[in-house]
Amino acid sequence: MEKEMLALVKRNMGPGYSLEKVPVPVPREGELLVRVEAVGICGTDLSIIAGKREIPLPLVPGHEFAGKVAATGPEVEEFSVGDRVTAGLVIGCGDCPYCLEDLDTLCDNILETGIHVDGAFARYVKVPAKVTHLLPESMSYEDGALLDPVASAYRAVKKAAIKHGETVVVVGPGPIGLLAVQIARAEGAGRIIITGLPEDEPRLSRALLNGADEAVSGSAASVIASLDQITAGRKADVVIEATGRSSALEVCTSVLKKCGRLSIAGIFHENPPVDLGRVVRSELTITGSICYTIQDFKDSLTLVCEGRINPASLITHRLPLEDIGDGLALLERREAIKVILEP
Repeated sequence: MEKEMLALVKRNMGPGYSLEKVPVPVPREGELLVRVEAVGICGTDLSIIAGKREIPLPLVPGHEFAGKVAATGPEVEEFSVGDRVTAGLVIGCGDCPYCLEDLDTLCDNILETGIHVDGAFARYVKVPAKVTHLLPESMSYEDGALLDPVASAYRAVKKAAIKHGETVVVVGPGPIGLLAVQIARAEGAGRIIITGLPEDEPRLSRALLNGADEAVSGSAASVIASLDQITAGRKADVVIEATGRSSALEVCTSVLKKCGRLSIAGIFHENPPVDLGRVVRSELTITGSICYTIQDFKDSLTLVCEGRINPASLITHRLPLEDIGDGLALLERREAIKVILEP
């Protein structure tokens, strides 16, 4: 096995990164060394590389990946060299009250691959066996790499508790929103409407090919008016928020019917204005959704294996790791939906 590998390394705060040769990690007790075959670029990676998110330095980002087990550490019995695997990014401590309730995504001592510990923008990545999952031979490495965003979208949809035939509005046609459309369809939604900005037309068109019945773009006011017209004033039973933009919450609460449910998956970096009077008067239910649990990941893997979700439909570009700069630029210009790197 190689002693060194090419990796993207974030060494300083502020924008920027370096591509450099670093030592191949050595798995410790309970860990695996995985040879990365496919890794996706996530919005979180963009914020890390831009220096907008505080992280330990130096760090190799990247958490949406799949590959082959290259080596196992001591006390690993459930995996063997050559196994096709992927891994969840959340590494719970296993001892806090949330981990003991299988809510590892809320762990008091949480670590996340590619955010707190070195990730997969490299030829090899080291991960705990306890968060690793076998991939069936029928599943591509690309689908395996995209199980991370599938599971994030799945948790948000699951928490909305969609009933058969309900009207669902998905706000935001990014990867999570586009996957939420597919999952809402798999969960039995009757009518799915996705919304976005005027510049989101290519993404909205893709949503129509992947389960959405209607797509609406424009300002918050125009989107609200359009949704009122589309639903003949009956509004939505469920809204999935997948943007993290302050203006989106006005749309979310305005288009929900009385006793409607709002599931928020977007990460907000500023405090958005919310009309709590509307929430109270209409008895709206609002829930947050962050990442996913191990069970969410397993359920998502099953959905993909059954062909009910097609994560690869989001892939617009495939690049070698050396060309990650091109992938980052495409995403920043919103000319790509999902970029897959092949280290």
